[in-house]
Amino acid sequence: MKKKPIRIVKDPKALAEKVIEYFYGNPDTNSSKEMEAVFDVSHRRIRKILSDHLKAKLENSYERKMINKYL
Repeated sequence: MKKKPIRIVKDPKALAEKVIEYFYGNPDTNSSKEMEAVFDVSHRRIRKILSDHLKAKLENSYERKMINKYL
């Protein structure tokens, strides 16, 4: 059985910022598998970072619509 490489991320917040910046900056090469090779982290971590970011972005847009609607 093949051993998986051990990947240790020292600063998850900095990684999240870099992944999000790369995601928006490179629209042609922003799949999780391609970013896995660039950042040397698992594609699960990249997908979690992106999904959390996009969920927060969506919630903010709903909140702002409702706030503006009732003001």
